[in-house]
Amino acid sequence: MRFILLKLAKTKYKYNPESLKYEEVELTLIGRLKKISYYFVSSIVFCALVLAISFNGINDYIRKEATKDNANVRAELNKFYTDLEEIIIVLENIEDRDDNIYRSIFEVKPYPDYKRKLGTGGNSMKFKKYQGLRHESLLIDISNKVEAIEKKLVAQSRSFDEVIELTKTKEQMLKCIPSIQPISNKDLSRISSGFGYRMHPIHKIMKLHTGQDFTAPVGTEIYATGDGVVELAKWNSGYGKCVIIDHGFGYKTKYAHCKKLNCRKGQKIKKGEVIALLGNTGQSTGPHLHYEVIKNNNKVNPVNYFFNDLSPEEYEKVIELSSRPIQSM
Repeated sequence: MRFILLKLAKTKYKYNPESLKYEEVELTLIGRLKKISYYFVSSIVFCALVLAISFNGINDYIRKEATKDNANVRAELNKFYTDLEEIIIVLENIEDRDDNIYRSIFEVKPYPDYKRKLGTGGNSMKFKKYQGLRHESLLIDISNKVEAIEKKLVAQSRSFDEVIELTKTKEQMLKCIPSIQPISNKDLSRISSGFGYRMHPIHKIMKLHTGQDFTAPVGTEIYATGDGVVELAKWNSGYGKCVIIDHGFGYKTKYAHCKKLNCRKGQKIKKGEVIALLGNTGQSTGPHLHYEVIKNNNKVNPVNYFFNDLSPEEYEKVIELSSRPIQSM
């Protein structure tokens, strides 16, 4: 016997051929449970299909985003590394200016190279934390660059501290460095034998003349060419009566063949102060002043230290006069 099921609203009916009527179907408890289970299983299957499709889509999206993020991270790290290299170049330029310009102004040696490199290198174990990371080698390179910059900044800061101290003493330094002629010589007529090999007036042999001679009448005032402290004021062998002034900063000056000394050892002297009177003592063939400039224990050409007295044209004339091959006095 066939039953035809119809669904009207939420009530189910079946056709009864015997009564020729549609009769309401009443589900048993088992029937109801079966019906519910059909819906439940269908829902689970549907949800599983939806999740499977969604998971594959999400997984693909995550992989694409991860790849994109990885490329972005690499690009950012490379840019950071390039920026660090540019910073190092700037620091090296600052170091060069510090050594060859700032320090040369104050006539001091460049900042020691070993101090700039102090603390470089070190334990490679400090990079162990980068092991296994995706950009391990690049991260290690960046860490090395950052460390190098830190070391350069520390060294340069210390160097600039020294330069600042030199700046504070620059005014005093300018007062102390020899910068004028030791006697009044406005018309430059008193320039005699200069620095270089000259015929010795006594021994009659070519010998290095380590100073600048000035001819003038006996009793002409002799001036200190810079601030300092008298190191020697007495007879000094062939130099006769002699004054030596220690100006500090590596400079000393010597004034020889004096007639009279107007200072004593240990006395503080100011630039332009009269320290002696010109004479003809010691190994001398006539009244004159033998003047020397000593820098870092080396005797140098005094004409290079007349810059406060001379114009460029006068300086050229002094060079010409002092270089004449005449016998020293």
